[in-house]
Amino acid sequence: YQSITNKRINNNLFMITKVNRNENFAKLQAGYLFPEIARRRNEYLSNNPDAKIISLGIGDTTQPIPSHILTGLVKGASRLGSKETYTGYGAEQGVKELREKIAKKLYNDLISADEVFVSDGAKCDISRLQLMFGSKVITAVQDPSYPVYVDTSVMMGQTGNINTNTKQFDNIIYMPCNPSNNFFPNVRALPRA
Repeated sequence: YQSITNKRINNNLFMITKVNRNENFAKLQAGYLFPEIARRRNEYLSNNPDAKIISLGIGDTTQPIPSHILTGLVKGASRLGSKETYTGYGAEQGVKELREKIAKKLYNDLISADEVFVSDGAKCDISRLQLMFGSKVITAVQDPSYPVYVDTSVMMGQTGNINTNTKQFDNIIYMPCNPSNNFFPNVRALPRA
C-alpha cells in the first residue's frame, strides 16, 4: 500500500509540477517520533491522573522566559522597526556581541569569539553537514538515536533499505549505547563509517 501510494503521489506531483519527488522520502518509516511519545504519555496520564512522569519526549520549556532575556529579545526586534537601526540578516556565524559573551561567560575566555558559532539549531546543522559530504558516505549513529540523525541520512540517500527484522537501515552503522557499555560505544569494534 505504502509504495502504491508513494507512486501515486510521485506521479501526481510530476504531472502537476514536472518535478520528481526525492524517492528516498518513501523509505522513511513511521511518523515523527515525538508526537507518538506525546500521544502515549497523554493516554497514560488520562488513565493514571496521579502519575508522576519524567517526559523524555521532545524538549520543551517549562518556565517562562527570564525577564532579562525577554527584554533583550524585545529590544532586538524593536531595532528592526526603524530605518536607522535596521540590520537585516545577521552574520552567518552569529552576532559578534553574542559570540563574545558566550566565549567570555560560558568558556571563561578559554576560547575566542571567532571559535563560537551560533546557529539556528542542530537539525539544520546536521542537514548541512550531510549536504557537505553527499550521499556516498556511510553514517554512524548512536543507538538509541535522536530520530533526525537517521531520518536525514535516509532523505539524503545515504542509506539502503530498511531491514524488516532489525528495523534498521542498511548502510548505517548503529553504535549500541546501553548500560552494558556505560552508554558509550566501542568505536574500535565497529566498522568504519
